[in-house]
Amino acid sequence: MEVTGLSADTFWKGETEIRGEVTDGTERYRVRILRKGSQIFDYSCSRVEKNGKRTGYCSLGCHGEGGNTVLCPHGEAVYGAYIRKEGTEGLKPVSTSQKVRFMVREYTNREVGRIMGDGEEGRMKLIPLVSFSRDQIRVRFQIFREKVFPVKDLVTFSQAVEFERFLEYGKGRSFHHSLTAFEEECRPLVLLVLELVGAYRESYAQFKRGALETEPVLKELVLGKSARERFFWILEGRSLECEDPRRQKRSLTVKKENPKICFRVEKTGKDGVKLTVPEEIMAFSGEKHLLVADWGSVCICDQEYTDALTVLMEYTVMGQDAEREIFINDRDMPLFYERVLKKLDMLKLLEVRDLDLESFRPKELKCSFYFDSPGPREVTLRPELSYGDFSFHPLEDENVPREICRDVPGEFRVSQVITRYFKYTEDGTRNLVIRNDDEAVYRLISGGMGQFMELGEIFLSESFKKFRVLPPADVSVRVKAEDRWLDLEVETDGISREELSAILAEYDAGKKFYRMKNGDFLALGDDGLLMVSRLARSLGVEKELAGPAPIRLPMYRAMFLDGMLKEDRSVSFYRDQLFKAVVRGMKDVEDSEFEIPEPFAAVLRGYQKTGYRWLKSLDAYGFGGILADEMGLGKTIQIIALLLDEKRQGGGRTLIVCPASLVYNWENEIARFAPELSVAAAAGSQGEREQLFERLSAEKDGGTDVVITSYDLLKRDLAFYRSMDFRYQIIDEAQYIKNAATQASRAVKSVSARTRFALTGTPMENHLGELWSIFDFLMPGFLFTYQKFKKTFETPIVRDGSREALERLHRMIGPFLLRRLKRDVLKELPSKMETVLYSRMEGEQKRIYTASAAALKERLLAGELETGEDRMQILAELLRLRQICCDPSLCFPRYKGGSAKLETCMELLENGTRAGHKILLFSQFTSMLDVIAGRLSKEKIRFYMLTGATPKGRRMQMVSDFHKDDVMVFLISLKAGGTGLNLTAADVVIHYDPWWNAAAQDQATDRAHRMGQENQVTVFRLVTSHTVEENILKLQERKRDLADSVVTEGTGSFAGLTREDLLAMLDT
Repeated sequence: MEVTGLSADTFWKGETEIRGEVTDGTERYRVRILRKGSQIFDYSCSRVEKNGKRTGYCSLGCHGEGGNTVLCPHGEAVYGAYIRKEGTEGLKPVSTSQKVRFMVREYTNREVGRIMGDGEEGRMKLIPLVSFSRDQIRVRFQIFREKVFPVKDLVTFSQAVEFERFLEYGKGRSFHHSLTAFEEECRPLVLLVLELVGAYRESYAQFKRGALETEPVLKELVLGKSARERFFWILEGRSLECEDPRRQKRSLTVKKENPKICFRVEKTGKDGVKLTVPEEIMAFSGEKHLLVADWGSVCICDQEYTDALTVLMEYTVMGQDAEREIFINDRDMPLFYERVLKKLDMLKLLEVRDLDLESFRPKELKCSFYFDSPGPREVTLRPELSYGDFSFHPLEDENVPREICRDVPGEFRVSQVITRYFKYTEDGTRNLVIRNDDEAVYRLISGGMGQFMELGEIFLSESFKKFRVLPPADVSVRVKAEDRWLDLEVETDGISREELSAILAEYDAGKKFYRMKNGDFLALGDDGLLMVSRLARSLGVEKELAGPAPIRLPMYRAMFLDGMLKEDRSVSFYRDQLFKAVVRGMKDVEDSEFEIPEPFAAVLRGYQKTGYRWLKSLDAYGFGGILADEMGLGKTIQIIALLLDEKRQGGGRTLIVCPASLVYNWENEIARFAPELSVAAAAGSQGEREQLFERLSAEKDGGTDVVITSYDLLKRDLAFYRSMDFRYQIIDEAQYIKNAATQASRAVKSVSARTRFALTGTPMENHLGELWSIFDFLMPGFLFTYQKFKKTFETPIVRDGSREALERLHRMIGPFLLRRLKRDVLKELPSKMETVLYSRMEGEQKRIYTASAAALKERLLAGELETGEDRMQILAELLRLRQICCDPSLCFPRYKGGSAKLETCMELLENGTRAGHKILLFSQFTSMLDVIAGRLSKEKIRFYMLTGATPKGRRMQMVSDFHKDDVMVFLISLKAGGTGLNLTAADVVIHYDPWWNAAAQDQATDRAHRMGQENQVTVFRLVTSHTVEENILKLQERKRDLADSVVTEGTGSFAGLTREDLLAMLDT
């Protein structure tokens, strides 16, 4: 038998229908099997014709009525084929979970309910029926829609509303329930019912005895304190049908008002009084308010009524043991009157019969307080309490007669105030005493006396009257500018300079007062003295305030003083004209009168002109500063403009200290932008430097304008530099001196210069101490000693997160630190800025290059340029020279000397990544990329590297990752990555070695400078000066068509390049 057309379907209840056709000889049979789990509960087998028409049941007796449990051979064949298929495919039919059916049904019912409920909004009312007992309020509910229907089960009702179902209230009476189905006025009550029923169900579920226990029908709600109050607030202004504890019906209106109750007080018996509460009154405690009902209303009492009546109602109306008549013996009436009846009388709720309540009014508590000061630091208090003619000490109350009705709360208030200010009792006298505790005396005088006056009468001895709390003193500050100094005078009304210093020390300690020498107390608040305290602490002149002379400060404190004193109006601030001029000049840098030197007027951008004027303004007043513009914004050119202007003004010599890799770059930049400046690079061998120093020492005015050296060589030649006085000292990459303890830091600080400036794109990298070290170079003492700086600024800011200390530091350094980011000056920048950074070879690298260049020059002079083989050899030699410029190890594997360009490159990479820039670095030599990769790994700078050997898949993955991750450097072979890549995540491009074809370099740059780039792109070309590289650059500038006249990519043709061109390339 052959089985065909096998299929299976599953149904809601976990049933599977299996179908198939069987060919048995010349006959065909159609089989249908129904299975649930592993049990077959129904099947059929029919004979069919070729056209599919059924002709009857199979002849083997399978008529498919469901009574048989054994399959016919055709059924066995189909079922067997199905089992085999199930086992082979490993896929069993999936039965729908019962929960899915429940969910589908519930969603369907809700949707149908919503459809049927359309147009049913606001057609039903929810009517509460309230039953009062002595201690409970119970509520049943009815709904009204055309007629009234009782709500028999609040749980079912709540579920119907929540799930928007129909609920039946009798035969043919079912209504769609939802919140909107009820009138708007009823909806808050419906929500309260849902909330209370939900709380009931949660409580029941928690405490029911077993999972099979059914939830009982909930016919009514019992309202607790909170629910009572909310229930009646919701129904305010509406009438309720109610039943009182006697089962009498009442129609009550809910009101937010105090009830009109008449408590009857009358004489009873021989020596008693009876208080009666009206029979109709019912009372219940709410969460915050007392609820009182009479024949016509339920009143929500205000706070005064609630406080006065709650306790009385608890004992007379509420609870099963409450009594509406209470009896008081005459001897207890004074106390009962004072505590209970007095409050009711004030609210006019008493009806007094045949009784004089005044006769029960207790004697009033009177308090007297006698203050004395037997000694200069001693205060005593003798308190006296009295009821009528009887007086006593609060600490001797055990002798008070029992017949006196005592004001216990009043006495307690007195004891609270006394113990708040007096901790000790004097032996023998029982007086309260304060000794040798100025703080306790100040608290008493400044705040406690008013509290004692509220309790009773106070009596002061003459010695006590001498204590005074003085108001804040008037403070004025005068500042006078002279030469490079400021004279600061602080004047305080009636306070000597010596005492002022002590007062400010108390401010620092957080004290609230200061005890003057004459015994007076001076309140220390947020006033002028606090401002002086902050100023003295910020400037470190706390001790100087005690002296008679004006306080002398460096001129660089002018902006800080002006900012702090102007913002505090509690201090009168007087300034002379010179001080005002200094502050105005530093604030209005952009409007200053300093002219831009003529060669730079058309070169400097707007923000660079502002930077130049800022430098000139600082210099004019004898200040130093940090020019901290972001990398690529032209810090160097702003300094060069300053130096050129100084030369034209007849100024002196400048010393520039920078990393060794930048010495010759400074030299080239000055030669490019200000060729009239005479520059000397103090580099090279010791002998060469000593010759330079001899020449510099012998020079008169008008000689060398600028001396450039490195941090390392400055340390070696410090004796010479210390012997000279410089007009300016400029340090580039100032983070080199971030550690004040290093030799480099000590060396730059020991050179004599009239004005100092620091250049850095990262004035602070790891901690605030780095900033202190740079300012210690610029203006020693500006940020005090490091110990004081750490205590005043670094620890509060870093450890404690002090905003006040941070703002003070910003205010202090702000005028002397200028930082612009590219995003701040984006409109002034071209989309791409290109800079050439020069390096100069020294030592072994220079010797190797010189020898190789001389050998090639000899061959050229000998006429070796005639054959194609000669040209190829010369091309190889030129390539060799370029590799020596990059790093001699590319040609000489055993070479262990350094590479000037590599150091410049690493300086650039470290500074750029430190400042958060993503960098693309291109080189024609993959071996050079390997060298750079090794250095990056050593410095723990993460990078990607792409060369011709990089698989295509890995290549695209790196490009994608570079846009998303925190890898900051991408090393790329010029040929492998010069085209076809989109790397707009980078905003810095470095060309490690110049390429013959300038267009190829431009294409590489365009990997970052292209559509989608949101930042300005800075391009650095690294060139070794006085080598073939510099001459290639010159040829590129002179002949932009060099790509056609020199080697075309992949060939060795020198078309158009003459022997003279090649010899010119070898000139140094």
